[in-house]
Amino acid sequence: MRPTPRAIALQESFEHILRDIEQLVTELVFTPNLAQETLRIAASDYATTIILPTVLKHLAQKSPHIDIECYDWHPETLDRLRNGEIDLCLGVVDIDGSYGIRTQNLFLEHCVSIVRKDHPILESSITLDSYISSPHALITITGSPIHSIKKSTKSSIDRRLEELGVKWRVMLKLPHFPSAALIISQTDMILTLPRRIALLFTNVSDISIFEPPISLGEYHYMQIRSKRCDRIPFQIWLRNLISSQTQNI
Repeated sequence: MRPTPRAIALQESFEHILRDIEQLVTELVFTPNLAQETLRIAASDYATTIILPTVLKHLAQKSPHIDIECYDWHPETLDRLRNGEIDLCLGVVDIDGSYGIRTQNLFLEHCVSIVRKDHPILESSITLDSYISSPHALITITGSPIHSIKKSTKSSIDRRLEELGVKWRVMLKLPHFPSAALIISQTDMILTLPRRIALLFTNVSDISIFEPPISLGEYHYMQIRSKRCDRIPFQIWLRNLISSQTQNI
């Protein structure tokens, strides 16, 4: 037996009513130290490495019963955000409010390059020619400063080099920053990546950092939500916490 169009319409109406009732109940009270909630976040390992440690430290002290579930970014992530499968995204997007999505800037980020400490490119001044003639690794995470959510599927580096009329060789594409940094420390490849995570890698690996000979500009790293979450106290509190905890990272 198949449901009639009328039955399907009624089911959708009931689902909206139930969501509204759930939100109203949630709005009655929110006490951080007593709350037992789970926040579902889409985040790359950049965000889980740079942002989450300080947020989780604060949660352990102020709201020990709140849990966080992290999911990788995918092309359908914003759709999952809109339909309520995910509560929040951390990353870089370039869309307008017509999608039912709201963004809040957390901090400015820009990209630098890393190589192993005895890399030949460090023996003299780094030029555009020496930069593009070296093999490169490229992080392919959607929602990262390298690959933001926008109409173009090309990385910001690809787009900038196209503007300059030059080509580069990407020898390796991979989705994770830590494994890329390990590979860089043992090869002749160059990796261009966000500054904060690059500085972290220079503290734990045999890696040198330099400014690439092309201007890639700055990026706002953001938290992204569906507008349906605007009045949910638990999520408002978490977003405010993330915003405050990222001011000095």
